[in-house]
Amino acid sequence: MPCLDADLEFRRAAFRLAARIRVPETGITALVGPSGCGKTTLLRLLAGLERPMSGCIRHGERVWFDQGQRIDLPPRHRRAGLMFQDYALFPHLSVARNVAYGQPHGDGEGEVRVWLDRLQLQTFAERRPHALSGGQKQRVALARALASRPEVLLLDEPFSAVDLGLRQSLRLLFQEVVAERALPTVLVTHDLDDVRHLADRVGVLIAGELRQFGPTSEVFSHPLDVEVAQVLGWDNRLPVSGCEGGWARGDWGRLRLNGSCSSGFPEHIAIRPHGPSLTDGTGLSVEIARVTDMGGYRVLLCRLPDRTALRIHLPSDQHPPALGVQTRLRVPDDCIVPLPAPALGAAIPASAFT
Repeated sequence: MPCLDADLEFRRAAFRLAARIRVPETGITALVGPSGCGKTTLLRLLAGLERPMSGCIRHGERVWFDQGQRIDLPPRHRRAGLMFQDYALFPHLSVARNVAYGQPHGDGEGEVRVWLDRLQLQTFAERRPHALSGGQKQRVALARALASRPEVLLLDEPFSAVDLGLRQSLRLLFQEVVAERALPTVLVTHDLDDVRHLADRVGVLIAGELRQFGPTSEVFSHPLDVEVAQVLGWDNRLPVSGCEGGWARGDWGRLRLNGSCSSGFPEHIAIRPHGPSLTDGTGLSVEIARVTDMGGYRVLLCRLPDRTALRIHLPSDQHPPALGVQTRLRVPDDCIVPLPAPALGAAIPASAFT
């Protein structure tokens, strides 16, 4: 199956979206970002429900949209299975007929039965949407997107209304389906656990700009700037007010960076929660504010001198001092990630999409 390529620009009132993205035919590509950043808009542009101001969208050799050539295929000709965030179920149709909507010619009834069974919806086949829970509606919307035998799969928050137990089984099913079909798949989500469990690649969208794109583990481990780090759940972000002799400093204290500051210093630094340890020697001055036992490790909530919170994971065999006690925290070089100011408008290198 061919890749899905898009390089487009879209404007609405005070909002501008400019994104270039390549979705391979294997694996899952996730899009994350704050509310209002353009994730759902990008899905709608790919599906043909919104029209870009300029650019091009291609699925392999097929051109879906090209502003210069005046090509704009309607949604039904793009063969994209789209799951809407608000489900968009037809209230007058049963679950089975909702799933059957948009079926290509052939054994549509058999395909519907398959997806009702795989998504545990058999007992709800004759119900109307108003008689379903939010999680059940979500599964119906997912079944409809999959049962249409799409060539591209576009999913907007597919697991957000599903309880934890069912979410885990749906994640496994989703991975199986994508592996079976080998089709470009885009998953929009706010849930970083969904991304870590499912996505082979992740794009970070901020204020209508695709800020970072690449393999999931690489993007999570090395955010490009402080805004990307915030989206990816990096809690331990410290502002840097100066840097001398390789030491970054702020009201929170100071830490040695792995390298000099001769070429400028980062706007922030982030500290990985795994790796730092309590010490009687030199290190960051911290106050123990809370200790939570997580089974295999302990989560320490510490307060720095400026009252900034710092979350650290310690092995369960290490016993921290009592709450309120002042101590020191040793932070190894490889636990410190420099975070420069956002480079707005910077193009993502082509190598990120290969």
